Amino acid sequence: MIVNPKDQITTIQTTAMVSKSMIGTGILILPRAIAKEVGTPDGWISVILSGLIALLAGYIIVKLSQRFPNQTFYQYSQIVVGPLLGKFFGIVMSVYFILCAGYLLRVMGEVIRMFLLEKTPLEVIMIIFLFVATYLTVAGINPIARLVELFLPIIIIILIAFIVFSSQSFELDNMRPVLGDGVMPVLKGTKSSIFTYSGFEVMLVLTAFMKEPQKAVKSAIAGISLVVLLYGLVIVISFGTISVDELKTVIWPTMTVAKDIELPGGFFERFESLFTVLWVISMYTAFVLYQYTSSLGLSQIFRKKHQTFVYASLPIIYLVAMFPADLNDVFKFGDILGWTLSLFVAGIMPPCFWLIAKIRRKGIEKS
Repeated sequence: MIVNPKDQITTIQTTAMVSKSMIGTGILILPRAIAKEVGTPDGWISVILSGLIALLAGYIIVKLSQRFPNQTFYQYSQIVVGPLLGKFFGIVMSVYFILCAGYLLRVMGEVIRMFLLEKTPLEVIMIIFLFVATYLTVAGINPIARLVELFLPIIIIILIAFIVFSSQSFELDNMRPVLGDGVMPVLKGTKSSIFTYSGFEVMLVLTAFMKEPQKAVKSAIAGISLVVLLYGLVIVISFGTISVDELKTVIWPTMTVAKDIELPGGFFERFESLFTVLWVISMYTAFVLYQYTSSLGLSQIFRKKHQTFVYASLPIIYLVAMFPADLNDVFKFGDILGWTLSLFVAGIMPPCFWLIAKIRRKGIEKS
């Protein structure tokens, strides 16, 4: 594939897209999931350990992609394991991104309805969101990269503000004792936190569009590391302001913490409203990335324009989003998605393809 110069993305844009693909539902639900799984104040250690695993997986994904310059996984998979199997795995990855997009759409709709538009039907919120996202997705990778590059600093600033202002209610005793019940609860917590880092697998596609693909490892490591830092701080603040037992019962713990924030001078009374708006922007950019990578994959497999599959995927994404009957089913769907396709696409498939490529001497040895 010869990448159009207009579609090329910079190293900074790639880093931003990796981070943005990972910052999504985890910000809102990770503290609750960690509290239920770990049961001790050591959840922040689980998040860091999971982040190290994500860094290793991201490194393998990039090294695999660097063996095949200017080619996405959908293309070089057919070189590594043959056209038939390659297309099969490409379709699996496209389906995975479509399911992720549907999950993000439903969570986003639920949060907007609960905190911003209480009387607006869920279906209306999601359909409007789909149309706005499609407007950007059909334009291609470069406009998406520029939008992510624009919004990521704003999202980070708001998260930092959330962490700083929440520290007023922080109680150090809620974080003690460290490793009071040993290491096993921490290891159990990695099971809940590892899949909140899913999203970096977009590097299976983004590496092909980079102006400087030799810097892809740095982009992936920097992007994942930023998310590990932010998630770790969010967990510490959540555990420090709300006890572990309370976190287990709160549906959206991060929003609960944001509600209790009182800004100096009282010039802004509802910080959670600002936080929700910025979080919706965060979900929007992550959704667009998933929608684009899935449609691009199908377009490269079936050799059609990617815009065709963007429109064709809209009803499928909507049906996936509406499939869970209630919020409990939404969370169960997210867990199932993480333990099946996410584990396979991000953790199992890239190392296997890398090993097969080395054995069969496919691609270039040094990037």
